[in-house]
Amino acid sequence: MKKKVLFVNGHLMVGGVENSLINVLKGIDFNYYEVDLILFEGLGDYAKEVPKEVNIIYFDLSKAYGPIIQSILASIRKRNWFAVCLRLIFLLEKIIGVKALTFAKPLFNLHKNYDCAIAYRIGFCTDFVGYIINSKKKITWWHHGSYDYSENETKRWMKVYKKFNKIIAVSDSSKELLINNIHGIHNKVLTIPNIINVDEIRDKSIEGISYDIKFNHNLTLVSVGRLSPEKGMINCVHACKKLVDNGYFVKWYLIGEGTQRRKMERYIKEYHLENHLFLLGAISNPYPYIKNAYIYVHPSIVESLSISVLEALALNTPVIVAKSMGPMEFIRHEVNGLLVDPTPEGLYKGIVSLIEDEKLYNLLKKEKSDVLKNYSPEVIMKKIYDLTKVS
Repeated sequence: MKKKVLFVNGHLMVGGVENSLINVLKGIDFNYYEVDLILFEGLGDYAKEVPKEVNIIYFDLSKAYGPIIQSILASIRKRNWFAVCLRLIFLLEKIIGVKALTFAKPLFNLHKNYDCAIAYRIGFCTDFVGYIINSKKKITWWHHGSYDYSENETKRWMKVYKKFNKIIAVSDSSKELLINNIHGIHNKVLTIPNIINVDEIRDKSIEGISYDIKFNHNLTLVSVGRLSPEKGMINCVHACKKLVDNGYFVKWYLIGEGTQRRKMERYIKEYHLENHLFLLGAISNPYPYIKNAYIYVHPSIVESLSISVLEALALNTPVIVAKSMGPMEFIRHEVNGLLVDPTPEGLYKGIVSLIEDEKLYNLLKKEKSDVLKNYSPEVIMKKIYDLTKVS
């Protein structure tokens, strides 16, 4: 009999967590597993990559959020009783605590009993698995490289995590972060990194490019990440200005979307970088860009692991990486990449050093199989299979 496994995530739009989830779903042996995937925020570009054997279940929660009176009245007018009831339960949660979510069980009408239920993203996904899903074993993932929760929020997580058998961190540093901030979970936390499927990444890297880009030999830079403060993408704009001011005619392509886009556009205009730095938006397949770049620059200030850096290593593109706890577990300075200060000046100095030092550049272009083997589908899926075993 096949083992029944559930994954829960918000959506399948372009993002590191979603990319990681897709790689796990692709690695499952469906001869032995029956897999459901519950989503709450629509599908997204990655939906087409979900294996056909996965049963996708969608609940639209969009009308259950927003100002209380406004959202309830709007749902009543549309006879959306699901949203009305869920909004009231969210209100009740503020009064009696997270246990109020148990009242939402009948709304979702999920009678299936799972062998293992996995919340792949923190937040409502974790709450949902903890209080609404029936499963012999419950697991939740932690993908963050920082802990920004208040004391009251931490107490809430302590309650929620009591519902789970295991908590998975994607790096050892993330594991320590969790243990140091949430008491009583040290015996539940394990490290399982994200999958890096080198063969698939290399296959996708030879696909066509959406934009009319001419990759110069030594002046094309690529960065991938959300345009948000913790990802440090705005530092690329400031670093680019310094490169241009010092005579380097760079073409720097930034892949990703986020809240800082308009601010970055203003700086690009102010610095007259319209012919040097380009915001390409979210792209589901960034690998052709990374493969053809002279240097991959990763400016993120906070990272739990950093999938895109590992993907660049898989494509033998030299990497310059801002120092943060995740990448510092596998990047060895001037051995398989450059670690720099997470500032515009740090990025600038790293880029110039690779442009000017051909010997160092060629060293960083060498095969990285010694690092990447630890993230292979075979290694990671064995850990996940072991995780889903029910005693």
